[in-house]
Amino acid sequence: MFESVAAVQVADPAVLAGALFALTDDEIADLPVGVAEAVVLAAQRVVSAVTARQSAAVETVARRCDERAELDAADVFAAGVVGGGRRQGWSGHAVAAGSLAALLHVSPRTMSARIARARRVVCALPGVQALAWAGDLEPYRVDAVVAESAAAPSERLHEFEARVLEGGISQTSCAALRRRARRAADRCAPDDATHRARLARARSDVRVRPGECIGMTRLVADLPTPVAMRIWGAVDGLAGEYARANPGLRMGAARVDALSDLIAARATISTTIELVAPIDSGHASRPDLGVSAGCLDEPSDLESPEPGGGYVDPGGCEELDDGVLHDHDGDLWFVSCHTEVPLLGSLLPADVVGLLHDPDVTLRLARSDSVTGATRWQDPRTYRPGARTARAVRSRDGTCRFPGCATAAGRCQLDHVIRHPDGPTTVTNLQALCATHHGFKHHAGWQVEMDALGVCTWTAPDGRTHTTRPLDRHGHQAA
Repeated sequence: MFESVAAVQVADPAVLAGALFALTDDEIADLPVGVAEAVVLAAQRVVSAVTARQSAAVETVARRCDERAELDAADVFAAGVVGGGRRQGWSGHAVAAGSLAALLHVSPRTMSARIARARRVVCALPGVQALAWAGDLEPYRVDAVVAESAAAPSERLHEFEARVLEGGISQTSCAALRRRARRAADRCAPDDATHRARLARARSDVRVRPGECIGMTRLVADLPTPVAMRIWGAVDGLAGEYARANPGLRMGAARVDALSDLIAARATISTTIELVAPIDSGHASRPDLGVSAGCLDEPSDLESPEPGGGYVDPGGCEELDDGVLHDHDGDLWFVSCHTEVPLLGSLLPADVVGLLHDPDVTLRLARSDSVTGATRWQDPRTYRPGARTARAVRSRDGTCRFPGCATAAGRCQLDHVIRHPDGPTTVTNLQALCATHHGFKHHAGWQVEMDALGVCTWTAPDGRTHTTRPLDRHGHQAA
């Protein structure tokens, strides 16, 4: 089956799949180079064919959800119900994205983009889908064509596809295929370039995500070219001055320093550091946190502290003139290999020490459950009256609690797990939900329960269950 690359190129992907799964790890490790190359190609052809079938299934899910939404809307209209409980306002696309996101462990936003891609390739680019179905067009090349097809008018997508596939694309690299698709879109709508550019500029964006290594964060920006030219000119010019002054400095590192200095020169930046220490979940004993009562006030009742009472001095530390917490031996109170920062990545110990020595940094103290890692208490003096519970919920959750959603809790609404007034307005009955999934809970048939540790169990309309947990500040789940 894998005697040559040429044989694999014309084989049925279904047959290749069976032969691949019959191979053992030891057999693959002993293959000669030529046969191993054939196995690599066979695996890619199988992946391509399977991905095409997944796209077809995704499109089917979205289409069925659309049909159900239309039937619901028709039923509401026939019944003459004003508003219809708002449920008819939810599109089938949004419902499909929420359901599939939970299954595939991605965010609903990512799943929404995947649904849009699947619908485009299955419904509007049948020739591309057929090549992928046969295992002859890899997912990354399909994605390149789909991305460029957005610039072609919907009524001329058949012409766009014909131009892309003209002459065959079996030997065309991904970059070359993207260029061909871009030219095809331009020829389909030669007068729309300015309009498309205006739309693209309206979608300008700057995003942040954890870097590939601990202690690194990646910023990604989609900017209008004139803006990018000005930014790059300023950053590169200042970085050149830094590099000439420091011959051993890499140009990339010089650009990072230049960008940071340019931003700091034009903006006022404030930083708050929250030190979180574990407490015994049963409250049978109170571990020494190494901070004095002057640094930390702890209410005996986590929900409703009595004014002027219930505070303890765990002792063991003092606050020196530098404003940083030290133990009585003068060492900095800090224990962790690295510190997770939601959405951004991780801070190395040296980074945290540097931040704690910065006089412009605000220090906040908190205690977390030693078993679950969820925040159990925070210093109430850092919050406005009435906001302590809300801040504790957002700190505990970290992100939206709907399965797969990564929307930061700071941008979420607070939802009563048990509807108010039947359920209390307490940390144990509140969760962070983004606006979309807050609506899912109330109007799209999803149900949720929360236990005493803040673990949420979601039940989909079809009965499937998914579990989301509070933000783990100690890394127990990762271990």
